[in-house]
Amino acid sequence: MKVKTSKGRILTEKNAAGVSGMLCRSIDGQYFFRIYHGGGAFDDYDLLHDDISVTIATDELASFYEDENGGKFLDHSSNVFGWEKIEEKE
Repeated sequence: MKVKTSKGRILTEKNAAGVSGMLCRSIDGQYFFRIYHGGGAFDDYDLLHDDISVTIATDELASFYEDENGGKFLDHSSNVFGWEKIEEKE
């Protein structure tokens, strides 16, 4: 479908509901959304949406972390990095 923005720009719109892809970060630190089509083909989309819902797939090998200072982040799982597991003291 074609749409016209409030500034007169003509765009082609495709519904993104249910589409799977990868949230990627470029060398300069900008995030973008990549959709693979098979055979090595893909499309990259700049992220302009400011609060889109994201679900992490069960096979992503991703983990949430919190450091000693309360800093929180999402990264690859410790298995990917080969990090040593330590016992927690109660």
